[in-house]
Amino acid sequence: MPAPHIKTALPCQRHQIGSFVATVLTDIDSDDPVEYRYIMAIVEDGQQQPALFVTSERNTGPGADAGRYRLRVIMGSEEKELPPADDWGDLERFSLAGLGIVAKLMNLHDEQPVRLV
Repeated sequence: MPAPHIKTALPCQRHQIGSFVATVLTDIDSDDPVEYRYIMAIVEDGQQQPALFVTSERNTGPGADAGRYRLRVIMGSEEKELPPADDWGDLERFSLAGLGIVAKLMNLHDEQPVRLV
C-alpha cells in the first residue's frame, strides 16, 4: 500500500528532529482499507511532501491477539510492518517509537527531538 490517503485529520503533536518535522495526526478519515489510530508524517525542511510515514493501524488480521495495533513504516514505494502491540494505540508510546524510527532511517542518531506542539 502506498502513502496514506488522508481526507481529514487533526494534528496533535509536532516535533523537530534535525532538518525534519514530524507531525502526528489523529481522528483520521481515510478511504484506505485500514483503520488508522495515528499517522506520523515526516517532512524535510523546504519540502512540501512527506518523505516518510509511520502509521498505527487497528490490527484485525492474523496475530490480532498479539496486539490491537500494528506499526507500519512507509518510505517512497517501500513499506515495512513491525510486530503488533497494544502500545501503538497510546499517543506517547507511538510518538516515541516513530521518532526512533525516523532517527534510524534518516541517520539522525546525534539529533534530539524537540517537541514543538
